[in-house]
Amino acid sequence: MDKLKKMTVFARVVELGSFAAAAEDLNVSPAIIGRHVADLEAMLDLRLISRTTRSMEVTEAGTRYYHGCKATLEQVDALEQDVVAQEGGLLSGVIRVAAPEGIGTPLLLDAVQSFQALHPEVLFDLVFENEQTDFISSRVDLAIRLAIKLDDSSLLVSKLAQTSLGLFASPSYLRAYGTPTTVADLDQHCCLVFGASRFGDSWPLVTNKGMQKLRLPWKLVMNQTNTYREALVRGLGVGLLPEIMAIDLVEADQLEPINLTGQFPDVGVFAVYPEKAFQPRRVGLFLDHLRQQMKQHLA
Repeated sequence: MDKLKKMTVFARVVELGSFAAAAEDLNVSPAIIGRHVADLEAMLDLRLISRTTRSMEVTEAGTRYYHGCKATLEQVDALEQDVVAQEGGLLSGVIRVAAPEGIGTPLLLDAVQSFQALHPEVLFDLVFENEQTDFISSRVDLAIRLAIKLDDSSLLVSKLAQTSLGLFASPSYLRAYGTPTTVADLDQHCCLVFGASRFGDSWPLVTNKGMQKLRLPWKLVMNQTNTYREALVRGLGVGLLPEIMAIDLVEADQLEPINLTGQFPDVGVFAVYPEKAFQPRRVGLFLDHLRQQMKQHLA
């Protein structure tokens, strides 16, 4: 067990890039972190990390050992959870989930709340971001991604739901400027675009010639989903959103969907996670729970 502890410490040093950061993360002193790493190096008779007073660099042997440590630690954690659960023990442990910040309220929080009502010993660590998740440094169990098509051979993918992609605006905006009915009408409207979207500075549009990129004179470009949603609610213009990110605002009469004679593609909601020999049972059960919750929200 002491060796597993040292492996855990070494893995966090590699992931966080410094002894000081690992010490803060694990709530111990940097001297203790250094002692654990030195003990491992003495056991293996190998230099795992080359360090000076100002920097550190993981050696080639250290990189190989790190990947082995991660696989071992994950298998031990998953095995313990599975054995305890099979023997009738309470489901426990932490589930780390990364998701686009616009999907957090209310959908993901509803799923977490209802799952914890069933399994009160399970804790959640939620990371809301629009960038691709670094599973290693973030120690994330699964990430939620929205995409028309998802290609990533290095990850396992589970489709949770399908959601429509559509235009939305506030009732006050539509009263002031009217409701567009065709794509051509959008030239006469204030259109907002989500700049961090994988679609770039355009909207994807399905036509009889296939998928096309619709570019307009954007009134506002922003890269933060909740700010984008707030801009639409304030009546600043028309914006494109997956239904899953707008349904709560529509139900609250803060946004209205706009139906055009053009068609936007559907978007898949995917759970992605790194391949593991043992996936913690709590993660698999939460995936099933999340899938059911999304079906109810999007029904």
